[in-house]
Amino acid sequence: MVPSLRLLLFGALFAASARADLQLTPKACESWVDGAKIKFLAFADGSRKEITYGPPAGWGYSGNTNRLTLHPPGKPQAEGTITKVDLSVPAVFDDETMKKLSAEVIASAPEGSTNVTLVSQEKNPVLIARKETFLVIVSYTFYGESYQRSVMFLNRGNEQMRFQFVSRAVDFKELQAAFQRSQFTWRNL
Repeated sequence: MVPSLRLLLFGALFAASARADLQLTPKACESWVDGAKIKFLAFADGSRKEITYGPPAGWGYSGNTNRLTLHPPGKPQAEGTITKVDLSVPAVFDDETMKKLSAEVIASAPEGSTNVTLVSQEKNPVLIARKETFLVIVSYTFYGESYQRSVMFLNRGNEQMRFQFVSRAVDFKELQAAFQRSQFTWRNL
């Protein structure tokens, strides 16, 4: 009896921990709203609610358990990624954490980059499912070409979502705006 009880408790703990584990493998879905067909992606996290996201119109996508990658059409040097990172404890965006995350984004410029500069940082440019966010934008030069990168962080219990977009500086403003607007479409996150 005791071994079965242990197995049952272990299974319950495993199920509870899996429940919050968002899987970024996308499932294409569509729905009709007021006579218009809406396309979106659905994800699982072990809960009964389906998590959905509407990427920017026309953007290609692929994904796996930990990463969703998005590509705007006709822009081979641009890419959006949504990743998750496990946290040992839930985090908040206090001054120390924001300073650390900004330094991490600056350090994420490709090896060999020059003129790496912090362009901006903003707390709560977007609230997703009433969760706070923190956005960092950097610029850098890589092989003679100017690039910009944005990383927006969102804490989801013991997971941190990272919404990153990178492109040539000339394309950044328009494409990053489309990527950021799409973050408003998350449901049940």
